[in-house]
Amino acid sequence: MTNKEKIRKDIAISFDFAEQIINTPEMLDKIPDGSSIRFLDDEIATHENKSDRGRKKYVRVKKQFELL
Repeated sequence: MTNKEKIRKDIAISFDFAEQIINTPEMLDKIPDGSSIRFLDDEIATHENKSDRGRKKYVRVKKQFELL
């Protein structure tokens, strides 16, 4: 996947996530203030450092978004 394709995919996923947040605003209660969000799918491996815990929120990409 080229960088341009990855960027397009990330933008599309972000808009889909924003739409789900609008439809289900209580999802925001599960994301701590100051967290960064990373979208996960089968193509992306999860690499987490001990220093990242608490600052990142992972979101598994399926038909519906699932907060991890």
